Amino acid sequence: MTTSTDPCRTAARLLAAHVDGELDTVKTLEVEDHLSECETCRERLELDRATRLAVKKAVRVEAPSDMRARMLAAMNAESAREDARAESAQDDDLETEISGAFNQAEEAPSRGVLRHWRTMLPLASAAALALAWGMASNQPNNHGSADLMRAGFGNDDLLRELVAEHSRPLPPERTRPEDVRGLEKYVGVPVRVSHFDQRRARFVGGRVLGVQGERAAMLQYEFDQGGGSVQRVSVFIYDPRRVHVSGPRLAPRAVGTAEVRVGREQGYSVAVAQHGGVGYAVASDLDADSSAQLVAVADQ
Repeated sequence: MTTSTDPCRTAARLLAAHVDGELDTVKTLEVEDHLSECETCRERLELDRATRLAVKKAVRVEAPSDMRARMLAAMNAESAREDARAESAQDDDLETEISGAFNQAEEAPSRGVLRHWRTMLPLASAAALALAWGMASNQPNNHGSADLMRAGFGNDDLLRELVAEHSRPLPPERTRPEDVRGLEKYVGVPVRVSHFDQRRARFVGGRVLGVQGERAAMLQYEFDQGGGSVQRVSVFIYDPRRVHVSGPRLAPRAVGTAEVRVGREQGYSVAVAQHGGVGYAVASDLDADSSAQLVAVADQ
């Protein structure tokens, strides 16, 4: 008999892939529909995202060398004590009767292992707490960095990820401009095809993109440069409250009445702007000036 927990079991198996943006459109729709109705699974999803963020922060910071040395010394000393106790137990076993020695051989290793792990667990916990405390005390106290960490990623990582998606794009899920609005439910902001110079620009298609625990829409275009030359442009549309794209690599620039930020990453130009509460990022084969012009009118 099917129970009410069956959809939750199914969703639980798919949540990790859903967070990574690895599900196809059908599975994504199924998970999104279930999450809209199930508070328990929504809380599980938020816990997964929070855990990933905590791990991401932790792996970027190394424990101080003196603390690592002390912890290793303590663990090595405990290991040596366990070895000594094991050798002593073996000597005692040799003096017993064969049957007694056999029985003790069955029990002694398990007791030794149990003592070993009971000792090691507090040491490991202490190391984790010390590392977490050191990370918290060493974090710079500025609002810009705090905003980025709440978003779940740093600027350099995000720029590299956007450029990687542009340079090696997956096939689009929607190829008709009128179908692109169906991506809005996944991104949380309006998604529309930009009306670039239609004599030069051709809309290729769009799809949902997983961006380090959040989602964005990726719309792909091809620009005719004449003489058979075609250059690609990728427009990423996202909720700027969840995805923050800014930082020292992107220099501010005014394009008409729009304020944009422009830079380069791995040989590609990148430009960022916000229009009406919607975030736009352009990664392109074009020069920086052209990318800045495109992102300035991406909402039109």
